[in-house]
Amino acid sequence: MQSSSKLYDLSLIEELLNGNKDSIKKIIEIFVQSTPLTVSAMMEACNAKDWSRTGKEAHSLKSTIATLKMDSILADIKKIEINSNTATDVEEIPVLVNKVKSIIDETILQLKQDFNF
Repeated sequence: MQSSSKLYDLSLIEELLNGNKDSIKKIIEIFVQSTPLTVSAMMEACNAKDWSRTGKEAHSLKSTIATLKMDSILADIKKIEINSNTATDVEEIPVLVNKVKSIIDETILQLKQDFNF
């Protein structure tokens, strides 16, 4: 049973995979393994003020964040993508990137605990 403190919601994945627990676990395992690499690349690009690359990395995270219903950062990742691609309000981007990284790190810890990784 998921508590309200969860940073993710698997209901969409459960629906898409018809509740297949093995497939759900595999999707979560891929997320846990691959997402930190993308987040790291986004942070690196942001630190280098490479807005185009920051936007690309944010874009690649957007669908995963939406699928896991990580609502606390979905608007932020979209804003990172848009602001990076348009070079608008770039001073906000590092703050948003750090927030997204923090939430994703915490989500991964929750998923590892919940799925015994």
